[in-house]
Amino acid sequence: MSRVAAIDCGTNSIRLLVADYDGSRLHELTRRMEIVRLGAGVDRTGELAPQALARTFAALRDYAAEIERLGATRVRMVATSATRDARNRDELVTGVRAILGVDPEVISGDEEAALSFGGAIGDLVGGSGQVGGSGRAGAPSQPGASDRSGPSGQPGTFSHLGDPDARGATGFEPRPAGSAGTSGQVGKIGLSGTGGSSSVATPILLADIGGGSTELVLGDAHGVRAARSVNVGCVRLAERHLRDDPPTAAQAAAIVADVHAALDLAAQTVPLTEAATLVGVAGTVTTVAALAAGLPGYDADRIHLSVTSAEQVAAVTERLLAMTHDERAALPVMHPGRVDVIASGALVLRTLVERTGAASVVASERDILDGIALALAVSPAAASGPATASAAVPPSPSAPSVPTAAGPAAG
Repeated sequence: MSRVAAIDCGTNSIRLLVADYDGSRLHELTRRMEIVRLGAGVDRTGELAPQALARTFAALRDYAAEIERLGATRVRMVATSATRDARNRDELVTGVRAILGVDPEVISGDEEAALSFGGAIGDLVGGSGQVGGSGRAGAPSQPGASDRSGPSGQPGTFSHLGDPDARGATGFEPRPAGSAGTSGQVGKIGLSGTGGSSSVATPILLADIGGGSTELVLGDAHGVRAARSVNVGCVRLAERHLRDDPPTAAQAAAIVADVHAALDLAAQTVPLTEAATLVGVAGTVTTVAALAAGLPGYDADRIHLSVTSAEQVAAVTERLLAMTHDERAALPVMHPGRVDVIASGALVLRTLVERTGAASVVASERDILDGIALALAVSPAAASGPATASAAVPPSPSAPSVPTAAGPAAG
């Protein structure tokens, strides 16, 4: 069994996964996330700011100590949208090399899309997943169905999202664990067969809504059919358009226009309306799912593979747009580093749901970080020995070849 460490360095956050690989699946030892906002100002200046680099390097020093403590023998760090866009990315590379002893890989949008799909697909199609963890029983019997109930006990009503008197001061009413339906779980994707293996209808359209870009991947258990990365992310759009608190209708409309333009570009490569299931990964989607479910606190196990209806996505987005910064910060599921960008991210998600015509979105806690770890784990060990970075991608179905659009991918 090999022990690997994967680091995902995005526009808003940096994350670490250390896991053992037994030849078929990952067994998670630790998973960490820090909001460092590496991409602060990159959309405007084209450069990584010194303060942002300092925050990132501080987090990496903590990660280096954790990696050493856990004894990971191979390390891979991937940098995505903000670093792709920055003229001074060499400053990040130099700092990472000094701290970790490996060079970060500044990957293309297509590579990012493939790794995101590779990390998520194991828990969605054809088995119980490639990342070890607790079983998630209690899902409804049909793929894509939801067992969520509102106060009336009728599935899908969630009147607390539409009734100001029921929502309380923040606009969302937390519900204790076990209150969302008869199973004690928030709405989950259906179970196929026996043994607790989860399954969704295919093909899947996977959306990775990040800080600087959004990756869209159409695929199934056999691999990726098409993918595209576009320059609409929660940090980029918030910096570009949000000036008031709460945002004005005109500012929200400007974000929606940018997202539609990006989706027009993506649709040249990725058929947006052909998927049977829309799956969302990363913090925007999981936070919207947690808010729609009325969770009393952020609970990754309850969010993973939960189902949020299109109507709930729209309702959560409208409530977030109407809230002040302090009201969003008071939400029990809200990470402090996401308060100022969750409204823009929710607009990306809502617009995508509308464009695809999806009735719901499945939230996954498995994403590019898991894809990076899997790719490293299955790649041949480098001749130089421990703590080497690898550019390999996992075999099908984790990250198959990706059809790309003409010209470089945007992201």
